[in-house]
Amino acid sequence: MHNKLIIASFACLLSLAAWSQSGTGSVVSAETNFYNQPLDISNKIEIYPNPAVEYVIVEISNSTLTNTEFEMHSIIGNEIKISPEEIGNGRFRVPVKDFATGYYFLVVKDEVLRFKKAYRFLKN
Repeated sequence: MHNKLIIASFACLLSLAAWSQSGTGSVVSAETNFYNQPLDISNKIEIYPNPAVEYVIVEISNSTLTNTEFEMHSIIGNEIKISPEEIGNGRFRVPVKDFATGYYFLVVKDEVLRFKKAYRFLKN
């Protein structure tokens, strides 16, 4: 009972702090961070299907990337030559049919913008 009272008090205190910081009585939304700045939601990248059998689709939306490149690595770090195919609307198809079963990393990068992010997927 004592722990529940402490948790409830802490939650009320946080609510009051958010209310007083906003100045208008509104609560900080999920679209803003602690300093009331919009969250960066650019370069949303999705890779599917996972697990993959014949290919993976890379879908890039809300993108600031100008020179998108891809790298493929095995789970132990060996680089694998790939030939992604652009299929339109920020979507790319990467064939994985001839890969052995296991985990792989697909790296999406843009050297100009210094963007680089790896995504893990399973090849069945």
